[in-house]
Amino acid sequence: MVRKRRSKSLEIYPINTGEADVKKMLDIFWSLSTETGIATVPILTFLIKGADVPVLVDTGFSSPERAMEIMRLGPHRTKPEWDLAKQLRKQGLKPEDIPYVIITHLHYDHCGKCDIFPNAKFIIQRAELQEAAAPLAPAALDVGGRALFYDRPDIATIVDKLWDRVVLIDGDEEIVPGVRCILFANSHTPGSQAVYVETQEGTAILLGDITRNVELNIEQEIPPGLYYDLRSMQAALAKLRKEGKFFYPTHDYEVLRKFTR
Repeated sequence: MVRKRRSKSLEIYPINTGEADVKKMLDIFWSLSTETGIATVPILTFLIKGADVPVLVDTGFSSPERAMEIMRLGPHRTKPEWDLAKQLRKQGLKPEDIPYVIITHLHYDHCGKCDIFPNAKFIIQRAELQEAAAPLAPAALDVGGRALFYDRPDIATIVDKLWDRVVLIDGDEEIVPGVRCILFANSHTPGSQAVYVETQEGTAILLGDITRNVELNIEQEIPPGLYYDLRSMQAALAKLRKEGKFFYPTHDYEVLRKFTR
């Protein structure tokens, strides 16, 4: 890991890599909501610049077809202009320029196409990889690819082709000055981690899927629909609200409206 003088000039650039149509009730725990409609949400990754080296958080999905055919989810789509490598080039970078990719968790829409980064180390919580390799998913479950949204080819790539560049961590760790991985065990997934970024304006938190909607899940501390343990999730939301000033969920177009430069 890089450990040098802490920087206070870090900036976060949201990147949209795709889009999905999902049920709005995913924002509310146990689906205790009168809202039954469909929301169109982005599938974001985040580029952190301003440290000695750039850092990418999450990589989007491998293909919309797998999300629909294997995971049995609603419509997913992408566009040529949403290609992650193309969008990095707009920031003056190529995939080979990225030395660190932090994966918040290993669901299909967060760790696809990791192999386009030939020089990156992939920062993953050990508990998350263990769960992704052998998820506790009912065999008869139609949705989720019988693996609770862990896509087998993505996980196979990580534990085989990319294995020499996978860095497993156990808990909280600073990756570069001002960028910290914080474990929220048994929240959205067993090994979900948020990424704390120290900016000039205050602490920004890249949430993965620990929350989906800032107003509901952070400000009101209503857990989202998908979580492993309710007490762990409630504690996570309280901690996030206390420690963060800016919040970046992965599936909220408001992030692009508020934080795109």
